[in-house]
Formats: sequence, C-alpha cells, structure tokens
Amino acid sequence: MKLPPFVRQAWLIIAITLLAGCAGRPVATLPGLSTLPEMETQMQRLTFYHHDQRHEMIGVLRHDDMSLRLAILSPQGQRLLTLVHDDDGSRFLHDASFEPPFSAEWLASRLSWSLWPSTAISQAFHTSAWSLEEDQKGRTIRYHQRVIARISGDASCRVIEDIEANYRLYIARLDDTDRTAATCSAQ
Repeated sequence: MKLPPFVRQAWLIIAITLLAGCAGRPVATLPGLSTLPEMETQMQRLTFYHHDQRHEMIGVLRHDDMSLRLAILSPQGQRLLTLVHDDDGSRFLHDASFEPPFSAEWLASRLSWSLWPSTAISQAFHTSAWSLEEDQKGRTIRYHQRVIARISGDASCRVIEDIEANYRLYIARLDDTDRTAATCSAQ
C-alpha cells in the first residue's frame, strides 16, 4: 500500500525531529586554560541538588597551565570521580566508583562558567550561539537567548544553577564553619 505524499512528509518530519532530539544538547566552547588565573589547590564542600535529592561531597580543584582537575570525594574521603580538562578535551578518569548522571563536558563547562574571568568566557562564546550576561547578581549563560544556567555568589559561597538540567550546586570553602556552609545552601 502506497502512502499519500502528505503522510510520507509528516512521517519524515517526525523522524527528523526525533533524531534531532536524540543528538543531545549542544556543548559550549570552553575558554583556554591559559586564560584562567593561577590558583592554589582548593578543597571545597559541594552540595548538589537534583529532583529533591541532596548529595554532599568534597571537591579538590587543581589548575596549572596544562590542565584543570577536579576530584570529587565522598564525605568519608572515597574518590568518586576525577574530571580532567586539558588540550585533549574533557573526560572522566577511569578511577570513578560510580557513573555520574552528567557528561565530563557538562561538568567542565559549568566549572568554566564559574571560574574563568567573564572576558575569557565571552571571547570563547564569540562566534557561537552561546552568550554571557554579567551583572551585580551574577552571571547568566544563554544558548540562543534561552537561559541555560545562572552563577551567583562569591569566593566563600558560589551557586551554579543549571536551569535546563534542573541541577543546583552550592560550593563553599571546606575550611568554613558549618554555619557558612548552611548559609550557602540556604541561598
């Protein structure tokens, strides 16, 4: 049985739409490692919210002119995963004891939006559909004018809110008191 042309066109449009949806979300261009100011190794308390679930972890962040590394540990000190971003891209090392619900590229882009100077982020976005808006409240990252994430706070407490993926990450210095961490999580 031969289908009428409008039915074939409708099926073709549906198939293309489904395939485009499966292609995944676009990945933002990351600024160059040389544009990130030097920093000492930082230990941070990470409080991660997703679908009304709360997970507390410890993050150890290191950067040099060759790579950015983030080791994520359980509160007891067990290494959960290590993110590496360098000239070869972003990836998780094989020491992960669990499979994260996000990609290495996703995590590296959110880190870059939080850590890098706004001029470096804007320059990386220059020829793409990504944009950065910065004001006194923080940073807003957009893709084709659609809000993807908001970053707010300061060195003692930062909040990365991924609007599209419905994640919220609170970052506080590990050496801060519990009260500071609680204040950060309450923002």
